[in-house]
Formats: sequence, C-alpha cells, structure tokens
Amino acid sequence: MLRLRDTDPDDEQSCLRAEEALTAFLQSLRATVKATPPSAASAAALADQVLAFVDARALARSFPEYAMGDALAIAIEAFGLHFVASANGAADWTTCLERFAGVDQVPLMTVHKSKGLEYDTIIFVGLDDAMWWSHSRGNPEGIATFFVALSRAKQRAIFTFCRERGQRTRVADLYALLTAAGVPEVAC
Repeated sequence: MLRLRDTDPDDEQSCLRAEEALTAFLQSLRATVKATPPSAASAAALADQVLAFVDARALARSFPEYAMGDALAIAIEAFGLHFVASANGAADWTTCLERFAGVDQVPLMTVHKSKGLEYDTIIFVGLDDAMWWSHSRGNPEGIATFFVALSRAKQRAIFTFCRERGQRTRVADLYALLTAAGVPEVAC
C-alpha cells in the first residue's frame, strides 16, 4: 500500500495515514461481505470497490509493466471476470475466495509463465511438434526453454504425446535427452 500511495516508508505520519485508510477500507469490505451473499452482481460490486480503493492510476504509476499499453486494462478486466466466475454458485465468500485463489486446482500455464515457480509434479501436455512448433534441433534457446519447464518439477515430470495429434520430428532431440537420462516411455 505504501508503494501504491507513493508513501515514503521513513515518513511515519504518511505510513500511519496509509495504514488507517487500509484498515477503514477492510472494515467496510468485511461489513459488505458479511451482509451480502456471493453472487455475480455482489462479486462485481466488490471487485469495483477493491479496484476503486487500489486505484488504477496508482497501479500504473507503481508498476512499470502497467504504465504502457493495455496490460493494466486487461489485468483489471480479468480480475473482475475471474472474481465473478468464482462467486457464481459459491455457498459463501470463503468458497469464492478459495476458487479465486485456485485452492485444490491444477494450474495450467505456459513455460514462460511458470518461470520461477516449483511444483511437486509437472505435466508436459503434448511434447510434440505441434505444441513445440518453434523448437528446432540444436537450438540452444529451445533446449533452455525445455529445461526451464522441466526444472519446475520438484519430484517428477510427466510428458504426454499423442501420435494422432502430432509428430516428434522437430522435438526428437528433446526425446533423445530424456532417453539418455533413463526416462522410460510408457505406451497407453
């Protein structure tokens, strides 16, 4: 909040004002949530309330990735849509927030979005030429991308391939690396 409010962390009075504003906002939000059951309309209203408090201009000023282009508008729209979808059919706000956060759900993401994250198990959906269309044999960037994805796994990695869907010509070098590492291939 200090960053969003452009507050100097060494200025105690400004920090106190930011904390008081946040506390008051959270009290108001809690009262609204307590009095309103989850629905698409109430979730949309809550999302608007949160975004009004956070302030889109403050987000754009505080985070360079949102200062140019339409990334902020896309993120704000996605936030609202996801929150409304999470509230749809939720018995209570706890369930809604768990859905929103993805509790007990399997996250799906691209290799690039997974960078820096770790999971016990990762599954490569479609290690084939169609999914890895930009990969070419001997390209160090392609191999580095493959290892970025592979290194997300703490315990195990599972690779899937469907012969009816794609070929393994372009990605043959990746399969050669897996074979050399002793990764067994299991036909299903």
